[in-house]
Amino acid sequence: MHLHAPRLKPSLKWLGLTLAALLVILYILAPFIIKHYLNFRVLNDMGSYSGHVEDVDLGIIDGEYLLKDLVIKRDTEKNPVDFFTVETFAIALSWEGLRHGEILTRVKLTKPELTFLDANKKEDQQTGEGTNWLSVFEEILPVTLHKLVIHNGIIRFQNLDTTPTVNIAVEEIDAELTNLTNVKDADGRRVASATLTGQLFGDSPLTAKADFDPFDFNDFEFAADAKNVRINRLNDFARAYANIDFKSGHGQIFAEISARDRELNGYIKPLFEDINIASWQQDVEQQGDNPLQLLWEAGWGLISALITNIESDKVATQIDIKGSLEDTDISSWQAVLGVLHNAFIDALHSRYDKITPLTDDTPDDAEKTDADDT
Repeated sequence: MHLHAPRLKPSLKWLGLTLAALLVILYILAPFIIKHYLNFRVLNDMGSYSGHVEDVDLGIIDGEYLLKDLVIKRDTEKNPVDFFTVETFAIALSWEGLRHGEILTRVKLTKPELTFLDANKKEDQQTGEGTNWLSVFEEILPVTLHKLVIHNGIIRFQNLDTTPTVNIAVEEIDAELTNLTNVKDADGRRVASATLTGQLFGDSPLTAKADFDPFDFNDFEFAADAKNVRINRLNDFARAYANIDFKSGHGQIFAEISARDRELNGYIKPLFEDINIASWQQDVEQQGDNPLQLLWEAGWGLISALITNIESDKVATQIDIKGSLEDTDISSWQAVLGVLHNAFIDALHSRYDKITPLTDDTPDDAEKTDADDT
């Protein structure tokens, strides 16, 4: 007695082959369809900005699709630099979400670059205003985002109308934003977390972290610090906006901001030492400054010496941030008073004031910690 394997009916066989062929054709055509949709339905008209993606790849095994060489620029006649570029924009299914029965995605941006422009005329400034970016992102990513990773990014600030031109940046940015979902925790809050590291002005380590509700930006916590900041890296900025430059000076910057029901509370605390503004070799021999310019910078150098705290050898201030998200109060007079307080009353410390939970685990005294490490 011989047993024969069951044979598919010819109609079912041809149906299976047809479906397989259709899937192959769809896989081949999908990148072209997605690219056409993005370029002609999403990126071509975004209010004050428009964009273009050069190529799209699909990966079946990892459930990922990849946008390559995405460029977004401001729609204006005078457009010297792109607003946003990214080498690869990878979108993939989140296996963590699938394990919990949710369709979530993770996004990884490789070599993104964001450029803000200041200019003499407001119409030439590039700030990101004029486009509903959330709506654009939802078109590119129509499902819930769970995790965002940024690798080797850059944020630039430029002013091409000044002399010298200004170009300062945070480079080598690596960041991770997690829990970007609408799932609430045990206390009924939706808390996403973000961490960031980078290099400020080329060689000053920058770290930042934040907790926030990804669907309600009325409440958030933010803390950041930059160490070993060399103030002469700001010379182009200082000459363009204050008509001074620096021979030397280094220090740290601390910042914490907390928002509760859209009400802000926070501070920015810069602390610098060894500040030298006037330099005969730099100002006269190299730059050819006239006597009035040299006198101006010498005056600033004298002021810097007077307001330096003798005990700590630092020029420092604390700029408090108060108000609401719509009307933030940052007082320049309060910054001046902070400098005088540091110089003549009580030296400010190189550390966080710990007004947010994000800095609870930081050392009480950054100067002591640095001394212990050396």
